[in-house]
Amino acid sequence: MASDFNADRVFQYDKGELRKIIFAMKNMSEEASQQAKQQTGELVEYAVKEIKNAAAGHPNAKQATRIASGVRISKSSKIGEFGLGFAAQRFSGGATTQLNESRGSGPGILAGVEFGSNNIPQFQARTPKFGKRGSQGYFIWNTLRAIQPKLVSEWEEAFSKIYKEWDK
Repeated sequence: MASDFNADRVFQYDKGELRKIIFAMKNMSEEASQQAKQQTGELVEYAVKEIKNAAAGHPNAKQATRIASGVRISKSSKIGEFGLGFAAQRFSGGATTQLNESRGSGPGILAGVEFGSNNIPQFQARTPKFGKRGSQGYFIWNTLRAIQPKLVSEWEEAFSKIYKEWDK
């Protein structure tokens, strides 16, 4: 799986791979599930640390660091999940770290800080396109793309060990 890394498939398995993983997870014992959560949690914490480090080097480090500092990690996830951009994280003037207001989520700045804008002068210039859809980003997506091969490889290795140990 990890050896088949493809930059256009960033952050996803195909549906067949996901079905196999979900099937295996459903058949795991409670103790195996706890081990999977622990291993996944360690990888997510590593990813969050890398995002926070990258935020410090952003052209507008104050905003980027504020967004990165608000990451919430899902402690119950076996596959590794975290969230960014929340209404509770407010800047003076009323802006939040949410994604953006065009989607009904309020005056959020996450998209502008991460991807920039050619129309709004408060943000850096728009980052170049990445793949068929989307943009490269300044600190979140670039960091995740850079560390994805390591994350996927280590997660698959840990999951395989846990599954072999507990599938008896």
